[in-house]
Amino acid sequence: MITTTSSWKKLVALGKEAPQSTLSELFLGDAQRATRNTLDLNFGSASIVADFSKQNTTPEVIQALLALAQDASVSTRRDAMFAGVPINTSEGQPALHVALRAPSTHKIIVDGIDVVKEVQQVRRSMADFANGVRSGKICGATGKPFTHIINVGIGGSDLGPALVWDALSSTLKPSLLCSFVSNIDPVDVEKVLENHDAQQTLVVMCSKTFSTSETLSNGRIIQQWLAESVGDAGVAQHCAVVSVEPQRATSAGIAFAHSFNIWPWVGGRYSVSSAVNLANVVAFGSDVFDDFLSGMRLVDEHFIDAPLAKNIPVMMGLISVWNRSILGRETQAVVPYSSALRLFAPYLQQLIMESNGKQVGSDDAVVATQTSPVVWGSIGTNSQHAFMQMLHQGTSVVPVDLIGFAKTQAEHSDAHDLLMANMFAQAQALAFGSESTEPQRAMPGNRASTVLMASELSAQTLGALIALYEHSVFVQGCVWGINSFDQWGVELGKKLAQKISQQIAQGVPSSDQDASTSQLLQWYLKHQ
Repeated sequence: MITTTSSWKKLVALGKEAPQSTLSELFLGDAQRATRNTLDLNFGSASIVADFSKQNTTPEVIQALLALAQDASVSTRRDAMFAGVPINTSEGQPALHVALRAPSTHKIIVDGIDVVKEVQQVRRSMADFANGVRSGKICGATGKPFTHIINVGIGGSDLGPALVWDALSSTLKPSLLCSFVSNIDPVDVEKVLENHDAQQTLVVMCSKTFSTSETLSNGRIIQQWLAESVGDAGVAQHCAVVSVEPQRATSAGIAFAHSFNIWPWVGGRYSVSSAVNLANVVAFGSDVFDDFLSGMRLVDEHFIDAPLAKNIPVMMGLISVWNRSILGRETQAVVPYSSALRLFAPYLQQLIMESNGKQVGSDDAVVATQTSPVVWGSIGTNSQHAFMQMLHQGTSVVPVDLIGFAKTQAEHSDAHDLLMANMFAQAQALAFGSESTEPQRAMPGNRASTVLMASELSAQTLGALIALYEHSVFVQGCVWGINSFDQWGVELGKKLAQKISQQIAQGVPSSDQDASTSQLLQWYLKHQ
């Protein structure tokens, strides 16, 4: 157990000493602190910089964290993941999202199959399909070209594609417009359909098993809407499915003319580099998707090759462990200073909390430490007029990731300079605060933040940012000894919802229902 190691015990001792040294004192006592605690990753004309100097760490803490990584076998487990070892032990599967962006010359053999070769085949099929739609060769049942795409999915089948669309459509000009439907609330899908012409709409339905109630419900509503315009026989021509077994969509009553495979070893929250991103491949073109994957691959290579002390995702993960498990920080805020990344915090909520929000380790024993923080956030500068007050003067200390870009493609670059000035100012104010003779105006400072900067927001840097957080999550899971690639906590609610749905259809709660739920169901049925 990791908590019995000497490195963990050292960190616990250092954590008790941490309040004795403020960030102001640490900077005053070390002229090289900023330089020594900043890492960079360069690729071509782009670059990413990670400044950890405003975290509540000392050189002793960093050394103990690196020793902890050794004790947790982070490097060995990382290599096992990239080799296709079934590290998702509860499901007996590899976690091979990294194969989705591996070079075509690479080989990863799983059960005697070269999965990289299979991935490349699917990518070629996606590119051919995208080119066909964009050129008008693949069109709707009435012969009209597609102008809009509706992506249907939930969780990773929605959050990832929606993030990519939102981020890239701010700077690139898509050939088709994308909308996203996820919630089972019919208001969601009906509002989207109001703004679409069925005869020119392509529908992409993403589900590994086509057993997810939200996707099936929305898919059936949309197919009924399509049928009203193009007839039952024309519905399939407007639909593509992404699934482990596309025939399951057929069994679920979903008509489609185009299908693309994903694999059991791709978790939903890690699937943004798979065919789950098909809507964006069609909208922006396969070259943009290639750029996106290249950014992820560059981070994969950095994660493999860089020494632990110079490894950005490793240090992100270790510092997150320090904040959560040693210093007891219960939440983590993510604040991108880019309106294009307004969906980044929701995306990270699933990636981080669904991966590491667990109390039982891979050895089936209850873990002896706190695991995933609650992740939340919004964009800057909006957040400065919402929750930053609490971060500066509240009673809870919340570590913050601040994300910004050096360049903008917007016309008003002076406004971008002001945006970035605000980000730098927030990091400075959180760290160093300010004194005042009026207690209400005093800022205590000593509030931790990491600043991530990229040269500009592009498909490549977006892919790189996502991969940094993916691998950071993996590092944390290694230290905590948990399986970051299953999500059994999602299942119980689904099963209970199925039973309750049957009771609603019957118009009466079952006799074995608990008193509270029974009371709520009776009220609901009465007031329908």
